[in-house]
Amino acid sequence: MKRLATIICVAAVAVAVAGCSTTSGTSVTLRHDDGSALISEGNTRLHNSIAVTAVTYDKVPAGLNRANFQITSLVQREQYLQYRIAWYNSEGMEIDGEARTYRPLSLQGMDSVTVSGVAPGPAAVTSRIRIRELRASE
Repeated sequence: MKRLATIICVAAVAVAVAGCSTTSGTSVTLRHDDGSALISEGNTRLHNSIAVTAVTYDKVPAGLNRANFQITSLVQREQYLQYRIAWYNSEGMEIDGEARTYRPLSLQGMDSVTVSGVAPGPAAVTSRIRIRELRASE
């Protein structure tokens, strides 16, 4: 009986962990020193409904890095998303993470939008955008 309770407990934890892993969304990491981009897809539903089709960077007049991400809908329906751009220093530590919140993004069917973010300071050398579903389309 004790063994059965242990198996049920382990199974419940496994289901909970699996459920959490599918809510992460799409993540794109951009390195400003060499211009390379790494795209991570953690949500199968988003993977099939949006794509990050272009990633560019430049500098604003104050000399800070700016990241530009073009997000394209791969489906006909309107999507209600949220995105967050996080900035990291050369050691990989997030800069000003508490101040960076998710912003709403409404993406029409088969349309593209570009979202941008400016680094909070000169120490920011890498950025990452995370995209998640806000709610299902109506």
